[in-house]
Amino acid sequence: MNAYLFVSKIRIQTALAYRFNVISTILIQCLIMYAMSCFWAAAYSGAETVSGVSQRDMITYTTISVIMGNLLTMGVQDRIARSVRTGSVALDLLKPVNIYGIYLAEDLGDCAAAFFQKAVPLLLVGTVLFGVPAPASPLHLLLFLLSFAIGYLINWILAALLGLCAFKTLTLGPLANAKGFIMKLLSGSIFPLWFFPAGFRRVLEALPFMNIYQLPLGIYIGQYAMDEILLRMALQLFWCAALWVLFHVLQTKMAAAILIQGG
Repeated sequence: MNAYLFVSKIRIQTALAYRFNVISTILIQCLIMYAMSCFWAAAYSGAETVSGVSQRDMITYTTISVIMGNLLTMGVQDRIARSVRTGSVALDLLKPVNIYGIYLAEDLGDCAAAFFQKAVPLLLVGTVLFGVPAPASPLHLLLFLLSFAIGYLINWILAALLGLCAFKTLTLGPLANAKGFIMKLLSGSIFPLWFFPAGFRRVLEALPFMNIYQLPLGIYIGQYAMDEILLRMALQLFWCAALWVLFHVLQTKMAAAILIQGG
């Protein structure tokens, strides 16, 4: 465990060194936040609620979604692809620590750095522009944090699964772009799923993607009743466990094939 904590610490220190990247990212994210808020203001056109959600709740949804986007940036898929491309993957697998645990520790370190460097400034800017993006209640805030943590793991595992494709393709290329587009569209990051047609929405809600953005955000603004929150979070835990088992099986097979073939 000390090794993983040390790796996270190094990632935090590295992230703190690139100030220009942080400042430019914050400026771009502020523009995105403002543009999306203007979009929802125009979409509501003075209507009090749409699909049971008020304009104020949608502004809060957008603000927190932009903040979450900076915390949910994963580097694991690129690290796996790079190790496969350079041929260092065989040596990585022979190290006395779990290499995927190291990748997770690095991403957690990046997340911790992004919280202070990006999330807090964006929260302050959003508060100045649109008012405090307050949760529905303290209980909803606690459930949001728990759901966000589970969603973070789901997002990480999906990124790691994509990284494993590099064992067959050597480079991710268009796969990474397609994954990013699918995540933005189907996770509720930009457009909440409750604005989709009922039949299409039910299909999307059965997939793991909505558990990354839609569920935590819906909990935050109080869109779901408490019994529905518990049911949806149980499904979220199921997807997290199922994807982890799938990842464990696939990475074990890939590791066995590499060690047998000699890299």
